[in-house]
Amino acid sequence: MVCCKPAELVKAGSRTLSEAGQPPVGALFLMMDLFDLSQLAITLGSRTLSHEEAARYAAGIQALCRDVPLAHITGFQEFYGRRFNVTADTLVPRPETEELVLKVLSTKRSGVAADIGTGTGCIAVTLELEGDYTVHGTDISTAALAIARENARALGSRVNFHHGDLLEPLIASNIKLDILVSNPPYIAASERALMTQSVLGHDPHLALFADDDGLALYKRMIEQLPRVMKDNGYVFFEIGHSQGPALTNYITERYNVTVHVEQDINQLDRILWFNWCE
Repeated sequence: MVCCKPAELVKAGSRTLSEAGQPPVGALFLMMDLFDLSQLAITLGSRTLSHEEAARYAAGIQALCRDVPLAHITGFQEFYGRRFNVTADTLVPRPETEELVLKVLSTKRSGVAADIGTGTGCIAVTLELEGDYTVHGTDISTAALAIARENARALGSRVNFHHGDLLEPLIASNIKLDILVSNPPYIAASERALMTQSVLGHDPHLALFADDDGLALYKRMIEQLPRVMKDNGYVFFEIGHSQGPALTNYITERYNVTVHVEQDINQLDRILWFNWCE
């Protein structure tokens, strides 16, 4: 049984979100993502929702009012033009991380690559599909790896996933890399008070926070680089906006490399990279 026109539901949903102090545009995105509708299809009213679909949409609007991220309502997030399933065990992919992937692809498009702390697998899968890499992904979370494998299968990607802590699975298998890329947990505990409830309440804290002012996991990977990197390889990290100087110093104190820090679309330091030459 048909029920309601999407445009009318979006209008009402926008009003509800606005009254709750949430961005009203979320009502449009929710409609588009839940029912795979374009904005034009919604405007033209080419499809009418059933009572069940309208109820599902209304429940989604209420979830948005409670700071539940859109991706946790729909169960997926777009990344580099592809849909990646997300769960409570995975960090929702961010647009800034697409810039990290683009930087890798624009620097070296072939070789053996590894995504450390793969989460949904969005970096690893995108690199494997967009470049000419043999790609490995590691994660300490078995639940996250299950989602990463599911995403790889759904998208036709042949990433090799490994369970373990940071670089340890690669070291154990004597895998040598042309490309190491990682978007690890890098938020300091002191920054918790600055974060939104939509992140704190729904993204796994294992994927958010790290000790030593957010630098602990970078430092562990940096110390082990000689055990995994090939000569003339590249290392790419997504970093917190204030971490560039500290990480640059930590790296250059140990290795004779030139470290580059680049800004994201918001003009914040976000990508740290260097050409490996021990």
